[in-house]
Amino acid sequence: MVRTNRNGHSVSALSVSEPLRHFFGAYFHEDWVLEAADWQEVVDSYVQDEQPSTELLRTLSQEIDDMAGECTEPDAERLVTRTMGANYYPVPEFTYKAWLGQVAERLRQHSTAIDGGATPPTA
Repeated sequence: MVRTNRNGHSVSALSVSEPLRHFFGAYFHEDWVLEAADWQEVVDSYVQDEQPSTELLRTLSQEIDDMAGECTEPDAERLVTRTMGANYYPVPEFTYKAWLGQVAERLRQHSTAIDGGATPPTA
């Protein structure tokens, strides 16, 4: 059975870039709770460890926003947990789509801080 999103596109047709797959798979791995207090700290660790360019941070943010906008909630959960290999379950605090929006915003905050020489966001 082929699942489609609300725009009629096959869910498998939604492409996920390698940098985005790396971000979710490598930082929201099965033991992330041993390395960070919350999801915000995971995002902050990614920025500190990888030192991505502001352009990459903006690109990741936009890709996350686009993906969340194109998917239904069940599809967003599948993309996060299966396609990108993340082990994060935002329920009951957020839906997957709302959480993805929060992650994108945190990445944007880091990009803005780097561009302006400001202090990055803290949890």
